[in-house]
Amino acid sequence: MKKILLLALLLIGVCGADARSAPLPAAPKRDALVFIENVGQITDQHHKQRKDVRFKLQQENFTVLLSDKGIHYQWNKAEGIDPQNLRNHTAFQVNHYRMDVELIGANPKAEIISGQQASYYERYYLEHLGLKGQTARAFEQVTYKDIYPGIDWVLYVSKDKVGKEQLKYDFIVHPGADPAKIRLKYKGAGSVVLNKDGSLSASTPMGTITEAAPYTYVMQGNKTGQGQMVSSRYELKDNVLSFKTDAYSGTLVIDPSLEWGTYYGGAGFDLGTVLACDFAGNIYLTGASWMGTNIATSGSHQSTSAGDFDAFLAKFDANGNRIWATYYGGSSVDYSFGLACDQNNRVFISGTTQSLSGIATAGSHQATYAGSTDNYLARFDSAGVLLWATYYGSSGSEYNGICTVDETGHVYLAGYTAGSNNIASNGHQSSNGGGINDAYLAKFDTSGLRIWSTYYGGSGSDEADGIACDLMGNVYLGGNTNSPNNIATAGSHQPVLGGLYDNFLVKFDPNGQRQWATYYGGTGNEFNGYMRMVACDKAGNVYTCGHSQSASGIATAGSHQPALAGGYDAYLVKFNTSGQRAWGTYYGGAGDENGGAIAIDFSDKIFWSGITTSTSGIITADAQQVNFGGGPNDAFLSRFSGAGVLEYGTYYGGSETDEGYAVGFDYIGNAYISGGTNSSNNIATPGSFSTVFGGGIAVYLAKFCTSVAATQIGGPDTLCANTTATFFATPLQGASAYIWDIPSGWSGSSNTSSITVQTNGTGGTVSVSVVRCDTSATQSLQVHVVPEIPAQIVVNNMVLSTLNTHSAYQWIRDGVAIAGATNATYTVTQDGLYTVAVANPYCNDTSDAVLFSGGVGFDDPVKIAAQIKVFPNPAMDKVYLRSDADFRLRLLGIDGRVHLESPKTESIDVHFLSPGIYLLEFRDADGRLIGMKKLVKQ
Repeated sequence: MKKILLLALLLIGVCGADARSAPLPAAPKRDALVFIENVGQITDQHHKQRKDVRFKLQQENFTVLLSDKGIHYQWNKAEGIDPQNLRNHTAFQVNHYRMDVELIGANPKAEIISGQQASYYERYYLEHLGLKGQTARAFEQVTYKDIYPGIDWVLYVSKDKVGKEQLKYDFIVHPGADPAKIRLKYKGAGSVVLNKDGSLSASTPMGTITEAAPYTYVMQGNKTGQGQMVSSRYELKDNVLSFKTDAYSGTLVIDPSLEWGTYYGGAGFDLGTVLACDFAGNIYLTGASWMGTNIATSGSHQSTSAGDFDAFLAKFDANGNRIWATYYGGSSVDYSFGLACDQNNRVFISGTTQSLSGIATAGSHQATYAGSTDNYLARFDSAGVLLWATYYGSSGSEYNGICTVDETGHVYLAGYTAGSNNIASNGHQSSNGGGINDAYLAKFDTSGLRIWSTYYGGSGSDEADGIACDLMGNVYLGGNTNSPNNIATAGSHQPVLGGLYDNFLVKFDPNGQRQWATYYGGTGNEFNGYMRMVACDKAGNVYTCGHSQSASGIATAGSHQPALAGGYDAYLVKFNTSGQRAWGTYYGGAGDENGGAIAIDFSDKIFWSGITTSTSGIITADAQQVNFGGGPNDAFLSRFSGAGVLEYGTYYGGSETDEGYAVGFDYIGNAYISGGTNSSNNIATPGSFSTVFGGGIAVYLAKFCTSVAATQIGGPDTLCANTTATFFATPLQGASAYIWDIPSGWSGSSNTSSITVQTNGTGGTVSVSVVRCDTSATQSLQVHVVPEIPAQIVVNNMVLSTLNTHSAYQWIRDGVAIAGATNATYTVTQDGLYTVAVANPYCNDTSDAVLFSGGVGFDDPVKIAAQIKVFPNPAMDKVYLRSDADFRLRLLGIDGRVHLESPKTESIDVHFLSPGIYLLEFRDADGRLIGMKKLVKQ
């Protein structure tokens, strides 16, 4: 019998040897669904190994298990699949339903023959599998030899006419065997019925399996082709399916096709919670995955999911290419809510776990699970290798688990706890405040050694949801509270609880001593953003965000949005290092907003992401997405200046649910956001890592190139005609081009941040457009050109002077500057060719020459060299010489350096010369000077 399982989902696999120290390639796509052997990774609901299960085929929300007795179909469905429930640890439930198809009377010790091994494999690191873990191989075909006497069960995978992957299995009935022995009992089906077309339908609460009428034929010898067809049909009694066939001779193949369908769509639940960038421009993303694929890469720390929910950590380059990715978790539920990168490319993640294994490393601060729900902190290197990890928890429950790093490499872990042990050491508050939950804060060194830790809370419920360090090593903790005590300090911005729930912000020094603390809220309720609700700028100011329903106590007068616009608006507030509020603003429209997360770049710009249901009040004119995408809500991305001015705002979302949980920036000012979506439009761009929505809730990661601020131009605003000058633009990180525009008649070109030009006799505007991504900004400088006034020598007996007055002089004889001859006049004492270099406020020039010869006599050089014509002058590439007399030529700089010597020639090449003033010296065959002319090189 041949069964066909239609699996339309594209699965992602891994290949190659398990070499953790080798470079980590991206996982290749698996060509076909494969049979993955059970090496101990398959367990029941009590986490006990199922050794009777031999193979599995895994789809996002559908699993097929092959056991000694038959096939087990398992559906997985997430209820209450709002991504916010993941963070709240409530109302999220994964339901499973299993239907078994038992081969009644089958041989439980049938010989299992594995076919061609696939390149795909899965690596498992579970406590009961040992420190080195186990590798589960994958195969393209599996045969159960003599599953019934003389009958083989052959299972394999193929594709249908449209390329969908199909699980097929045949019953091969060899001569002498009885096909009536094949009996399939359906267990767990709500109903099993035969349909009028001869097919069979087995229904469950989560889906229906339909088996088409059987197709039966006689195999032609050992050939795989089909031979004579044999009439056959199903018989059904008490949910047991059997086959009735007409008489035949030879080897019989019974081949019905199986189609399955569900009442629900979706392909897993994946959510990005936090992102961060390193100093090389790489992006790290963390979050949680349930039944997800296409997460981990080959050779990563943990290439396969170990439990229902696993945390994940992924690294992308600046172009969005995945470099490596890993799951992180044990056999139970593991989330990641914290991520930080330090200056030495150390990567830290943190979160919550209910797993007994797969989390902590030996010798860590807390190597064993304490119970209920613990937090954890793990350190990876930039290649994805786990260096150390620790649980952090009490006998109660710990939640959130967020982290940050300071400038010296220390790492802080924060969350909230219901426990009274294992949390605090020598910090600000050594005991639980007595309420439902207390926030906590712990400081670790780079080796994972705890330095200090403290509770933070009063008699109510206190949660930590944001953490950040300033450049001085102070650490700020933000969160939400309804405690009326132990929160704010006297004289703070708001020392008293304003409503039922307020947010709070507290500053600790590097030793864990509280400096100041304040509530933040009005008479309504305030709630925190997500895992990045606190950030610091370079000056030590601290910012926090959240969302509020209070009409007062939030925004300052004159702020971007001083009044509440909807039910809940997001808000952003700035405090100085002493805890004094600088400004606060609402942000939102008539719907509801969630404050999400903030990050501050190297230019002290505040990037902010969150969630909105509003169709107005979000965007700026240059928004990437100007309209609300539809569905319940969209994500948003905005940028504020340090003064609280909205500089950029955009929606980000499609026609379904889109939520912004994470925001970050790179060293050149690009912004990144991430979160969860189930929209199939408006999210991915062509050519990105994954362009097709796979169903369920998917992670998204988006990069924005924010608008370019106008740069400044440096350089002279007044120049001499026919001279060179260099102009500079302020370099902009990430600029792809600098487009220069210079006045007509000037020469010069550049696509960098500077340009060198040669002027002519007129001025004009120098401008530069700096391009980054698809935007540009232009800055201009008006430049004036002063006409060049050549110095003219006046001869009065033996005294030389100039016709006009200049600011500086240098007299020159035979191309050599005369020492001390820097006055306006010079008295000739010996024969030679005399010139003078003069300086004006913007121009420097060398005069025409006068010649003294014959015992300090004077001859007019114009008459001596009248036959020699030099053109063009000024010149750029070539100078042409015309003369009836013979001569030898030298080309001199005004410093006397010889650049060229030549016998009589009709032209000389001057393209190699730098722009400036030069002298052409002409001598006769006896070496006597017969003339000198000035040459201007452009």
